[in-house]
Amino acid sequence: MAKYQENPMEGHEADGIKEFDNSLPRWWLYGFYFTIFFSVVYMVQYHITGSGQVMRDEYAQEVKEAEAKYKLAGAGGSSAAGARMLTVFKDAENIAAGKKLFTGANLCYTCHREDGGGLVGPNLTDDYWMHGASVDSLVASIEHGYPEKGMLPYGNNAKISDKEIMQIVSYVVSLHGTNPPNPKPLDPEREKKEEWKIQ
Repeated sequence: MAKYQENPMEGHEADGIKEFDNSLPRWWLYGFYFTIFFSVVYMVQYHITGSGQVMRDEYAQEVKEAEAKYKLAGAGGSSAAGARMLTVFKDAENIAAGKKLFTGANLCYTCHREDGGGLVGPNLTDDYWMHGASVDSLVASIEHGYPEKGMLPYGNNAKISDKEIMQIVSYVVSLHGTNPPNPKPLDPEREKKEEWKIQ
């Protein structure tokens, strides 16, 4: 325990306040020495040798892990909607689920017909597209819609999950080349032939 002086330092008095030259408590000194030691170790590890991850590196690692964690199961297809990396389903179960969404409450069929042949909306089974023949463009069309043309986001303006979006996309992909009877006539002013970018 520190010993305190009984006599003030000479010449250290102002407005009746006298200054004493007492030793600092040991716990305070040890804490101060520890911060000096810690700062030296931190500087060497993170800024000289580079063996520690700074916040920028930690963020990049977390983004990479999140991309891997939230990638939907499936085969084929390309990335969609940025880092979400949505993929097309090839199995019958998910395609059937997509058909149920397409022909059910999401109301896609009211403009595109149940077989995708087109009514008010365009034919989804041929090689002619208004907004691109890729997973990205199909996802964007479902998520944002074209309200000025009567297509609401998600078909009925009720948000659905990424998996459900990809089930609908997978069903639309499955319709390509099916040649339904009496499809909606092509509108050459709006629909352009595009290379099909989905395998």
